[in-house]
Amino acid sequence: MNAERFRLRAAELVEYCREHGYNTRIALLWDLSMHSGRRRLALWNFDEDRAEHIFVASHGSGSRRAHVPSAYARTSNVDGSHLSSQGRALIGERYEGRYGTAYRLDGLDDTDSALRARCVVLHGWRYTPSFAVWPLPAVGSWGCPAVSRHAMTILDRRLRDESKVVLWAFFRP
Repeated sequence: MNAERFRLRAAELVEYCREHGYNTRIALLWDLSMHSGRRRLALWNFDEDRAEHIFVASHGSGSRRAHVPSAYARTSNVDGSHLSSQGRALIGERYEGRYGTAYRLDGLDDTDSALRARCVVLHGWRYTPSFAVWPLPAVGSWGCPAVSRHAMTILDRRLRDESKVVLWAFFRP
């Protein structure tokens, strides 16, 4: 996977992080405009200006279509929509929950301000594949950025040593 698609957004995000006092070492970049069966969530290293890893990540499939996987994301900030939200989010506290290790998310933009109230979290999930499955879609979540359990182990190892890390869910123009 060519990480160049993330480089421009990373440059924009590191400036935002500097201005707001967030982490300027690493971030997560989630390209919602990509097909869900492709690797589209990057663990970005700002110091090295590169993706350390790029993972498949499930997106919200919506309350009416939860049983039908959609390869392309639609977004909402409405509780009960079961859709992912576009925007920047602060990765909050780590906890062990229903899906194992997870991190709460606090939306930083108007488009994702309800993440915590909606219980949208970053977590591993046994149904999200560890490898690209394109042209098939990844199974949809209920709005959470859900990665494979293996990917969550990698992310957890990195996130445990950091604070104020931002996850940015975006669509490329």
